[in-house]
Amino acid sequence: MSDPSGHDHTIDTGKGTFQLSELGHLMPGMAEIMPLVGGRIWKCYYAGRAENQALARFQLKEAVNLMEKGAFLRPKYQENMEKFVNEEVAAVRKCIESEDWENFDSAFRAMVDAANAYHDVYDKPFLRWRIPDQPPPDLDMTPRT
Repeated sequence: MSDPSGHDHTIDTGKGTFQLSELGHLMPGMAEIMPLVGGRIWKCYYAGRAENQALARFQLKEAVNLMEKGAFLRPKYQENMEKFVNEEVAAVRKCIESEDWENFDSAFRAMVDAANAYHDVYDKPFLRWRIPDQPPPDLDMTPRT
């Protein structure tokens, strides 16, 4: 597919070429982005459970950045993603910022439930994310003082 105006450009990757008009087909979709979000959310949860505010804050921020990227690349998700971030994610963020570890778990579980409800909205009821039983092995969750 080329630009109908005739102003397409060739992109040279050093290993091959493609037309600028083909770039959209190469961009990641939600199926590629959401596992990255899940990894960040997993780390956020266990950082919060360890009362590691800095790490929980960082992981949540990075998860939101990925969600926003996904919604930008796939505009059909934009409205619901924005609602999810402004409501469910905001409740978790509030617990992290105020170090309200007592309510963190329930806010987090509500966020996960809401995320799974959106899978139903987009005809993907078979996608059910859950909080893994163990903390991620690649990070020390201990808060730094």
